Amino acid sequence: MNSIELLEKAIEAERAAQAQYREGAKSADDAETRMLFEQLAHWEESHEALLRERVTGLRLLNSSE
Repeated sequence: MNSIELLEKAIEAERAAQAQYREGAKSADDAETRMLFEQLAHWEESHEALLRERVTGLRLLNSSE
């Protein structure tokens, strides 16, 4: 598995975590727990964006070689 493929798998994992945390936010019994799940989902979104940027960079590097 090359770096891009590995990063794409990581992106999938981040998206799955986001969905899990959003579901947790929907089913949370209290506002504090709901806010925690929402914050965790937001962090996963940030991770996904970082990974996507790196994939884009690697693709650009590979296309210029």
